[in-house]
Amino acid sequence: MMGLWQRLQNKCVDVRDSVFDAVAGSSLAGRAALAAVLAACLLYFGLFIYEYHIDDDLEITAQGPHFTEAGSKAVSVAASLMEREISHWAPNKPWFYPISHSGNMVAFQKGLQYAVAQWATQMTDFLGRERGSGEADPNLVAAKGLLNYDPTAFLLPSAVSQYRDGIRNLDAYNQRLAHGQAKYDRIASSLSDVLIKIGKDLGSQSGTIELTVLSPDDFTEAEKQHLTDNQRRVLATNGGYFDTRASEVFFATKGRLVAYYLLLEAIGTDFQEVLKTKGAEEHWQNMLISLRSGATLYKFFVSNGTGGSYFTPSDLAYQGFFLLRFDKQLQELADILNR
Repeated sequence: MMGLWQRLQNKCVDVRDSVFDAVAGSSLAGRAALAAVLAACLLYFGLFIYEYHIDDDLEITAQGPHFTEAGSKAVSVAASLMEREISHWAPNKPWFYPISHSGNMVAFQKGLQYAVAQWATQMTDFLGRERGSGEADPNLVAAKGLLNYDPTAFLLPSAVSQYRDGIRNLDAYNQRLAHGQAKYDRIASSLSDVLIKIGKDLGSQSGTIELTVLSPDDFTEAEKQHLTDNQRRVLATNGGYFDTRASEVFFATKGRLVAYYLLLEAIGTDFQEVLKTKGAEEHWQNMLISLRSGATLYKFFVSNGTGGSYFTPSDLAYQGFFLLRFDKQLQELADILNR
Protein backbone atom coordinates (compact mmCIF):
# COMPACT_ATOMS: atom_id res chain seq x y z
CA MET A 1 0.00 0.00 0.00
CA MET A 2 2.85 2.39 0.87
CA GLY A 3 4.52 1.63 -2.45
CA LEU A 4 1.31 2.44 -4.34
CA TRP A 5 0.95 5.73 -2.44
CA GLN A 6 4.58 6.65 -3.21
CA ARG A 7 4.10 5.94 -6.92
CA LEU A 8 0.98 8.14 -6.94
CA GLN A 9 2.90 10.98 -5.27
CA ASN A 10 5.73 10.67 -7.79
CA LYS A 11 3.25 10.74 -10.67
CA CYS A 12 1.65 13.96 -9.33
CA VAL A 13 5.08 15.56 -9.00
CA ASP A 14 5.91 14.60 -12.60
CA VAL A 15 2.67 16.14 -13.87
CA ARG A 16 3.30 19.32 -11.88
CA ASP A 17 6.85 19.63 -13.21
CA SER A 18 5.65 19.06 -16.78
CA VAL A 19 3.07 21.86 -16.45
CA PHE A 20 5.65 24.24 -14.97
CA ASP A 21 8.14 23.42 -17.75
CA ALA A 22 5.50 23.99 -20.43
CA VAL A 23 4.56 27.37 -18.96
CA ALA A 24 8.20 28.43 -18.53
CA GLY A 25 9.00 27.52 -22.12
CA SER A 26 5.99 29.26 -23.66
CA SER A 27 5.95 32.75 -25.13
CA LEU A 28 4.66 35.82 -23.33
CA ALA A 29 1.47 35.65 -25.40
CA GLY A 30 0.99 32.01 -24.46
CA ARG A 31 1.40 32.78 -20.77
CA ALA A 32 -1.06 35.66 -21.05
CA ALA A 33 -3.59 33.40 -22.78
CA LEU A 34 -3.19 30.74 -20.09
CA ALA A 35 -3.59 33.35 -17.35
CA ALA A 36 -6.73 34.67 -19.05
CA VAL A 37 -8.22 31.17 -19.23
CA LEU A 38 -7.46 30.50 -15.57
CA ALA A 39 -8.93 33.87 -14.56
CA ALA A 40 -12.09 33.17 -16.58
CA CYS A 41 -12.48 29.76 -14.94
CA LEU A 42 -12.03 31.24 -11.47
CA LEU A 43 -14.52 34.02 -12.24
CA TYR A 44 -17.06 31.52 -13.60
CA PHE A 45 -16.72 29.33 -10.52
CA GLY A 46 -16.88 32.38 -8.25
CA LEU A 47 -20.13 33.51 -9.88
CA PHE A 48 -21.53 30.01 -9.40
CA ILE A 49 -20.75 30.14 -5.67
CA TYR A 50 -22.18 33.65 -5.40
CA GLU A 51 -25.46 32.75 -7.14
CA TYR A 52 -25.99 29.36 -5.48
CA HIS A 53 -28.69 29.68 -2.84
CA ILE A 54 -31.19 27.15 -1.53
CA ASP A 55 -33.55 29.50 0.28
CA ASP A 56 -35.38 27.30 2.76
CA ASP A 57 -36.13 30.05 5.27
CA LEU A 58 -39.46 29.12 6.85
CA GLU A 59 -39.96 32.45 8.58
CA ILE A 60 -41.10 34.30 5.47
CA THR A 61 -43.62 37.07 6.11
CA ALA A 62 -45.92 38.78 3.66
CA GLN A 63 -44.80 42.39 3.37
CA GLY A 64 -45.11 45.35 1.04
CA PRO A 65 -47.55 45.00 -1.84
CA HIS A 66 -48.22 41.34 -1.01
CA PHE A 67 -49.59 42.01 2.47
CA THR A 68 -53.31 42.65 2.77
CA GLU A 69 -54.71 43.12 6.26
CA ALA A 70 -58.15 41.64 5.64
CA GLY A 71 -57.16 39.25 2.86
CA SER A 72 -55.97 35.66 2.82
CA LYS A 73 -52.64 35.02 4.51
CA ALA A 74 -52.06 32.00 2.26
CA VAL A 75 -52.40 34.17 -0.85
CA SER A 76 -50.02 36.76 0.60
CA VAL A 77 -47.45 34.09 1.49
CA ALA A 78 -47.69 32.46 -1.95
CA ALA A 79 -47.06 35.80 -3.66
CA SER A 80 -44.17 36.63 -1.31
CA LEU A 81 -42.61 33.18 -1.75
CA MET A 82 -42.68 33.34 -5.55
CA GLU A 83 -41.34 36.91 -5.46
CA ARG A 84 -38.44 35.70 -3.33
CA GLU A 85 -37.56 32.89 -5.73
CA ILE A 86 -37.86 34.67 -9.07
CA SER A 87 -35.35 37.28 -7.90
CA HIS A 88 -32.70 34.58 -8.48
CA TRP A 89 -34.49 32.10 -10.75
CA ALA A 90 -32.17 29.35 -12.01
CA PRO A 91 -34.26 26.76 -13.96
CA ASN A 92 -34.59 28.90 -17.10
CA LYS A 93 -30.98 30.05 -17.37
CA PRO A 94 -29.09 29.05 -20.57
CA TRP A 95 -25.99 26.85 -20.29
CA PHE A 96 -23.55 29.77 -20.29
CA TYR A 97 -24.96 31.07 -16.98
CA PRO A 98 -22.94 29.54 -14.11
CA ILE A 99 -25.99 28.82 -11.98
CA SER A 100 -27.62 26.80 -14.76
CA HIS A 101 -25.25 23.96 -13.83
CA SER A 102 -26.52 23.75 -10.26
CA GLY A 103 -28.78 20.73 -10.40
CA ASN A 104 -29.65 21.14 -6.71
CA MET A 105 -30.88 24.73 -6.97
CA VAL A 106 -32.73 24.10 -10.23
CA ALA A 107 -34.51 21.06 -8.78
CA PHE A 108 -35.36 22.91 -5.56
CA GLN A 109 -36.94 25.85 -7.36
CA LYS A 110 -38.83 23.59 -9.76
CA GLY A 111 -40.24 21.63 -6.82
CA LEU A 112 -41.21 24.81 -5.00
CA GLN A 113 -42.88 26.31 -8.08
CA TYR A 114 -44.75 23.05 -8.69
CA ALA A 115 -46.19 23.09 -5.16
CA VAL A 116 -47.26 26.74 -5.42
CA ALA A 117 -48.86 26.00 -8.80
CA GLN A 118 -50.74 23.04 -7.30
CA TRP A 119 -51.95 25.23 -4.46
CA ALA A 120 -53.09 27.90 -6.96
CA THR A 121 -55.07 25.22 -8.78
CA GLN A 122 -56.79 24.08 -5.58
CA MET A 123 -57.36 27.69 -4.52
CA THR A 124 -59.12 28.33 -7.82
CA ASP A 125 -61.13 25.11 -7.88
CA PHE A 126 -62.14 24.77 -4.21
CA LEU A 127 -61.48 27.83 -2.04
CA GLY A 128 -61.77 30.92 -4.21
CA ARG A 129 -65.37 30.34 -5.18
CA GLU A 130 -68.70 29.43 -3.65
CA ARG A 131 -69.06 25.70 -3.24
CA GLY A 132 -71.08 24.03 -5.94
CA SER A 133 -71.91 26.10 -9.00
CA GLY A 134 -70.04 29.25 -7.95
CA GLU A 135 -68.05 30.90 -10.72
CA ALA A 136 -64.27 30.74 -10.44
CA ASP A 137 -62.57 34.02 -9.58
CA PRO A 138 -61.01 35.63 -12.70
CA ASN A 139 -57.82 36.69 -10.90
CA LEU A 140 -57.34 33.23 -9.46
CA VAL A 141 -57.97 31.62 -12.85
CA ALA A 142 -55.30 33.86 -14.37
CA ALA A 143 -52.86 33.18 -11.51
CA LYS A 144 -53.45 29.44 -11.84
CA GLY A 145 -52.46 29.45 -15.52
CA LEU A 146 -49.48 31.77 -15.06
CA LEU A 147 -48.00 29.94 -12.07
CA ASN A 148 -48.27 26.62 -13.91
CA TYR A 149 -46.07 27.98 -16.71
CA ASP A 150 -42.95 26.06 -17.80
CA PRO A 151 -40.19 26.95 -15.27
CA THR A 152 -37.45 26.47 -17.90
CA ALA A 153 -38.78 29.01 -20.42
CA PHE A 154 -36.16 31.71 -20.99
CA LEU A 155 -37.86 33.89 -23.61
CA LEU A 156 -41.15 34.69 -25.35
CA PRO A 157 -42.38 34.91 -22.62
CA SER A 158 -39.97 33.99 -19.87
CA ALA A 159 -40.96 32.00 -16.81
CA VAL A 160 -40.03 34.94 -14.58
CA SER A 161 -42.34 37.35 -16.43
CA GLN A 162 -45.23 34.86 -16.29
CA TYR A 163 -44.76 34.23 -12.59
CA ARG A 164 -44.58 37.96 -11.93
CA ASP A 165 -47.93 38.38 -13.70
CA GLY A 166 -49.29 35.52 -11.60
CA ILE A 167 -48.15 37.31 -8.44
CA ARG A 168 -49.93 40.48 -9.56
CA ASN A 169 -53.15 38.51 -10.00
CA LEU A 170 -52.81 37.01 -6.53
CA ASP A 171 -52.36 40.51 -5.10
CA ALA A 172 -55.39 41.75 -7.05
CA TYR A 173 -57.53 38.89 -5.74
CA ASN A 174 -56.45 39.61 -2.18
CA GLN A 175 -57.25 43.30 -2.51
CA ARG A 176 -60.72 42.46 -3.82
CA LEU A 177 -61.18 39.91 -1.03
CA ALA A 178 -60.30 42.53 1.57
CA HIS A 179 -63.00 44.81 0.14
CA GLY A 180 -65.64 42.08 0.03
CA GLN A 181 -65.52 41.78 -3.77
CA ALA A 182 -64.17 38.20 -3.95
CA LYS A 183 -65.02 34.84 -2.39
CA TYR A 184 -62.99 32.69 -0.01
CA ASP A 185 -64.88 29.52 0.91
CA ARG A 186 -63.67 28.96 4.48
CA ILE A 187 -65.60 25.78 5.25
CA ALA A 188 -64.32 22.42 6.48
CA SER A 189 -65.26 20.37 3.41
CA SER A 190 -63.40 22.71 1.04
CA LEU A 191 -60.27 22.58 3.18
CA SER A 192 -60.55 18.79 3.30
CA ASP A 193 -60.65 18.66 -0.51
CA VAL A 194 -57.46 20.73 -0.69
CA LEU A 195 -55.65 18.47 1.78
CA ILE A 196 -56.66 15.37 -0.18
CA LYS A 197 -55.27 16.88 -3.39
CA ILE A 198 -51.99 17.80 -1.69
CA GLY A 199 -51.79 14.26 -0.31
CA LYS A 200 -52.13 12.80 -3.81
CA ASP A 201 -49.35 15.04 -5.06
CA LEU A 202 -47.06 13.91 -2.26
CA GLY A 203 -48.00 10.29 -2.87
CA SER A 204 -46.74 10.67 -6.42
CA GLN A 205 -43.49 12.18 -5.16
CA SER A 206 -42.99 9.39 -2.62
CA GLY A 207 -43.28 6.94 -5.52
CA THR A 208 -40.47 8.79 -7.30
CA ILE A 209 -38.33 8.56 -4.15
CA GLU A 210 -39.04 4.83 -3.86
CA LEU A 211 -37.92 4.14 -7.42
CA THR A 212 -34.78 6.21 -6.90
CA VAL A 213 -33.86 4.38 -3.68
CA LEU A 214 -34.52 0.84 -4.88
CA SER A 215 -32.10 -1.20 -6.96
CA PRO A 216 -32.83 -3.94 -9.54
CA ASP A 217 -31.98 -6.55 -6.89
CA ASP A 218 -35.10 -5.53 -4.96
CA PHE A 219 -37.31 -6.90 -7.76
CA THR A 220 -37.94 -10.45 -8.92
CA GLU A 221 -37.59 -11.26 -12.60
CA ALA A 222 -41.38 -11.49 -12.87
CA GLU A 223 -41.79 -8.04 -11.30
CA LYS A 224 -39.20 -6.54 -13.64
CA GLN A 225 -41.30 -7.60 -16.63
CA HIS A 226 -44.05 -5.21 -15.52
CA LEU A 227 -41.80 -2.15 -15.16
CA THR A 228 -41.96 0.67 -17.68
CA ASP A 229 -38.88 1.69 -19.67
CA ASN A 230 -38.54 4.80 -17.52
CA GLN A 231 -38.72 2.76 -14.31
CA ARG A 232 -36.01 0.44 -15.63
CA ARG A 233 -33.77 3.41 -16.42
CA VAL A 234 -34.29 4.80 -12.93
CA LEU A 235 -33.50 1.46 -11.31
CA ALA A 236 -30.45 0.85 -13.49
CA THR A 237 -28.15 3.04 -11.39
CA ASN A 238 -27.44 3.44 -7.72
CA GLY A 239 -24.58 5.86 -7.45
CA GLY A 240 -24.06 6.31 -3.72
CA TYR A 241 -22.53 9.73 -3.18
CA PHE A 242 -22.17 10.25 -6.94
CA ASP A 243 -25.80 9.80 -7.95
CA THR A 244 -26.87 13.17 -9.39
CA ARG A 245 -30.34 11.77 -10.06
CA ALA A 246 -30.79 11.25 -6.31
CA SER A 247 -29.76 14.86 -5.63
CA GLU A 248 -32.36 16.14 -8.08
CA VAL A 249 -35.13 14.06 -6.48
CA PHE A 250 -34.02 15.10 -2.98
CA PHE A 251 -34.03 18.83 -3.73
CA ALA A 252 -37.22 18.70 -5.82
CA THR A 253 -38.93 17.07 -2.83
CA LYS A 254 -37.39 19.63 -0.48
CA GLY A 255 -38.76 22.45 -2.64
CA ARG A 256 -42.26 21.01 -2.41
CA LEU A 257 -42.02 20.53 1.34
CA VAL A 258 -40.81 24.10 1.91
CA ALA A 259 -43.65 25.53 -0.18
CA TYR A 260 -46.31 23.32 1.39
CA TYR A 261 -45.11 24.15 4.90
CA LEU A 262 -45.36 27.90 4.32
CA LEU A 263 -48.71 27.61 2.54
CA LEU A 264 -50.30 25.24 5.05
CA GLU A 265 -49.10 27.29 7.99
CA ALA A 266 -50.82 30.30 6.40
CA ILE A 267 -53.94 28.27 5.53
CA GLY A 268 -54.12 27.26 9.20
CA THR A 269 -54.40 30.95 10.07
CA ASP A 270 -57.07 31.51 7.41
CA PHE A 271 -59.09 28.53 8.68
CA GLN A 272 -58.38 29.00 12.38
CA GLU A 273 -62.05 29.07 13.37
CA VAL A 274 -62.83 25.99 11.28
CA LEU A 275 -59.98 24.02 12.87
CA LYS A 276 -61.08 25.13 16.34
CA THR A 277 -64.70 24.14 15.71
CA LYS A 278 -63.63 20.71 14.44
CA GLY A 279 -61.17 20.16 17.29
CA ALA A 280 -58.34 19.80 14.78
CA GLU A 281 -55.94 22.49 16.02
CA GLU A 282 -53.55 20.08 17.75
CA HIS A 283 -53.57 17.72 14.75
CA TRP A 284 -52.79 20.66 12.46
CA GLN A 285 -49.80 21.73 14.57
CA ASN A 286 -48.46 18.16 14.69
CA MET A 287 -48.75 17.99 10.91
CA LEU A 288 -46.76 21.23 10.58
CA ILE A 289 -44.05 19.89 12.91
CA SER A 290 -43.54 16.82 10.70
CA LEU A 291 -43.60 18.94 7.59
CA ARG A 292 -41.06 21.37 9.03
CA SER A 293 -38.70 18.51 9.88
CA GLY A 294 -38.74 17.36 6.27
CA ALA A 295 -38.51 20.87 4.83
CA THR A 296 -35.42 21.82 6.86
CA LEU A 297 -33.49 18.65 5.99
CA TYR A 298 -30.45 19.68 3.92
CA LYS A 299 -27.54 17.79 2.36
CA PHE A 300 -25.06 19.39 -0.02
CA PHE A 301 -23.97 15.91 -1.15
CA VAL A 302 -26.91 13.52 -1.27
CA SER A 303 -26.12 9.87 -0.70
CA ASN A 304 -28.27 7.24 -2.37
CA GLY A 305 -26.85 4.19 -0.65
CA THR A 306 -28.64 1.03 0.30
CA GLY A 307 -30.80 0.89 3.39
CA GLY A 308 -28.79 0.15 6.54
CA SER A 309 -25.44 1.01 4.96
CA TYR A 310 -22.80 2.45 7.32
CA PHE A 311 -20.78 4.21 4.63
CA THR A 312 -23.37 5.37 2.09
CA PRO A 313 -26.69 5.88 3.89
CA SER A 314 -29.85 6.65 1.99
CA ASP A 315 -30.68 10.33 2.47
CA LEU A 316 -33.71 9.88 0.25
CA ALA A 317 -35.14 7.17 2.49
CA TYR A 318 -34.70 9.49 5.49
CA GLN A 319 -36.46 12.30 3.65
CA GLY A 320 -39.16 9.89 2.50
CA PHE A 321 -39.97 9.05 6.13
CA PHE A 322 -41.00 12.65 6.83
CA LEU A 323 -42.89 12.80 3.54
CA LEU A 324 -44.96 9.70 4.32
CA ARG A 325 -45.58 10.82 7.92
CA PHE A 326 -46.82 14.16 6.65
CA ASP A 327 -49.03 12.44 4.08
CA LYS A 328 -50.56 10.23 6.79
CA GLN A 329 -51.32 13.26 8.96
CA LEU A 330 -52.95 15.02 6.01
CA GLN A 331 -55.30 12.06 5.57
CA GLU A 332 -56.18 12.11 9.28
CA LEU A 333 -56.93 15.83 9.13
CA ALA A 334 -59.10 15.39 6.05
CA ASP A 335 -61.09 12.70 7.89
CA ILE A 336 -61.56 14.96 10.93
CA LEU A 337 -62.74 17.86 8.77
CA ASN A 338 -65.28 15.63 7.02
CA ARG A 339 -66.92 14.41 10.24
